[in-house]
Parts: sequence; structure tokens; C-alpha cells
Amino acid sequence: MALIKKITPSSRNGDVSALLTLILKAFAKIDWSADTYLSPIIKKISATNTSLIEALKRLKVYSQMAEKDLVRDTAIKALFKLVEGYIYIPIAELKEAALVVYNILEQYGLSIQNEDYAEESANIESLLNDLNKPDVVLAIAKLQGVPETITAASAAQQDFENLTLQQAEGKSVKNDLASASQLKKGSIADINNNLVGYMNTMAKVNPATYEATAKTIAELIEKNNDLVKRRRKTNEPDTELV
Repeated sequence: MALIKKITPSSRNGDVSALLTLILKAFAKIDWSADTYLSPIIKKISATNTSLIEALKRLKVYSQMAEKDLVRDTAIKALFKLVEGYIYIPIAELKEAALVVYNILEQYGLSIQNEDYAEESANIESLLNDLNKPDVVLAIAKLQGVPETITAASAAQQDFENLTLQQAEGKSVKNDLASASQLKKGSIADINNNLVGYMNTMAKVNPATYEATAKTIAELIEKNNDLVKRRRKTNEPDTELV
């Protein structure tokens, strides 16, 4: 059989996690408890992959915050522009109602979307509370599309806050969690330095027990390395968030 090759170090965090998961599934088909050298390696790889998966989840949450922030910025901008449009409508009742709402919006300004996350959240919450005052609610009800736009802005704000809370909880619980990149490097080192050579040797010495699993691992690593090569050829941007 073809020898198991080493994992390309430039593999992405997510690629390595997926690879570890598949390697562990390959090992899970046989009871390796009698192999006192291999068993600890499998156990360590499993623990590392669990930590890596958690780290990747945390990184995913962080990267999603920018997306959620853009959604709420768009919703706030839509509210400002819609109400501003009503100010110039040649219908007295609608113009008066629009001015009531606009006076609230003007206290905050559209520039709130350029503030840092925490400050923007605080101002949006305050704005939404002001828009919920009885007299303002009555004015809003007269402006077609404005209630729905406020609802959209409120939902976008809540989505962002939920994600912020999720990230905060992740940090507090996993404050000693190593970074995904460090975990990736450690797992690659474990496999390349401790597993590959051993499995290649044992597949020759005891093929009945080791060859099938070694062949599967060889194929899995080969696919991962081919993926890395394809990215290099296409100049696809690499990121450690995935």
C-alpha cells in the first residue's frame, strides 16, 4: 500500500478539524485499546479536535458580528431615510407626524452606525425606547411603512445582541481555550510526528490489523493536501477563521 503522507502545515483550521474527525471515525471501527502506543495518540487527537471545534465556533461567532452589524446599520439607515422622505410630503397630517419621529431620530443622528459595537448598541436601544413613547407611537402609526421599518431595526438589533451575548459567554467559559491556529498546529504535529510513521510501519508488520485503517487515513490526508494545492493554484484567499 501507499505510505501515509504528512498533513500539509498550511491546511486551514476547518480543514484540519474535518480531517481529524474523519481520521477518528476510521480508528473507531476497531478496538485499539491493546495498542499501548496508538491508544494515547488517538485519545489526544480526539481531545484536541473537541477543543478545535469549540475554538472554530467561537471564531465563527466573532466573524458573524460584522455581518449582523451591517444588517442593523442598513435597517437604521432605512428608517432615517424613510422618515426624512415623509418630511417633504405635501400632506400636513403626514408631515406633522413625520416631524415628531424625525425629532427623535435627529437626537441620535445617522452617525450612530459608525460607532463601536457597544456604543452603537446602547444608542440604538435608547432610540428604540424613545420611539416607543405613546405620542411617538401615534405619529408612527400614521406613516405607512415606518412601523415595519422600526420592527426590522429592532429585530436586527436583537439579533446582534444575541450574538454578542453568545460570544461573551463563549469567552467566559473558554477563557483558557487555546486559539484554533495553535490547536491546528499541535494536532498536525501529533499526526505527522507520532502517527504517520507508526501506522506506515505497522501496516507492513501487521497488515491484517493495521493496513485497512492506514489506507483510509492515507486517502483522507491525500484529499486534504490536494485541496490545499488547489487553493494555491487558484490563489484563493486563505483565512484562519475557517
